[in-house]
Formats: sequence, C-alpha cells, structure tokens
Amino acid sequence: MPESSLIVPVVVPTGSLHFATIRPDGIVQDVIDALLAQPEVTSEVLGGLEDAGWALLKIRVEKSGRQWEEEDLENLGDGQSCPHSLGSTTQPLTI
Repeated sequence: MPESSLIVPVVVPTGSLHFATIRPDGIVQDVIDALLAQPEVTSEVLGGLEDAGWALLKIRVEKSGRQWEEEDLENLGDGQSCPHSLGSTTQPLTI
C-alpha cells in the first residue's frame, strides 16, 4: 500500500486557497517547500517583490473585549509556525 499523504489547505495574503501535499509526519517547513514548488503561488504572493524568505503565520480570531493575562500573551508567541509539527488541525494555514 502506498504511503498516505496529508493535503494541507493554505490561504495566501491575496485570499486565495492553495493546497500543499506533504508526508503524514511532515512539518510546517514541508508545507512551505511544497508551496514554493508551485510557481503560481510564489508569483501570486510576491508579485514584483524580491523573495526575502518565507514563514507561515497562524491567524487567531478572539472575541472583542477579551481580558488577557500576561501568561496568555506570552504563550501566543510571535505567530510564526516554523518548523513545528502540524499536529491535527482542520483550519487552513495562512501565509
């Protein structure tokens, strides 16, 4: 039986949805590499800009007026998801 793959949905800044196919034990860097292998993704994201590196950013949506504790804020980190494991998520990643 062939090894199964994960198909990871990713929303790019223009709002379009792209898919990266990676190994089941893949990490975020594998998603970035799969997306960069698609010329339409790089041209859509960069336009005429110079490539200066890539990272994935998980966008959080919180209720307006939420009271934040200092520990909550520290646990958020900077939002970049590299090279952590993808884990199990059903939400698209945003780059």
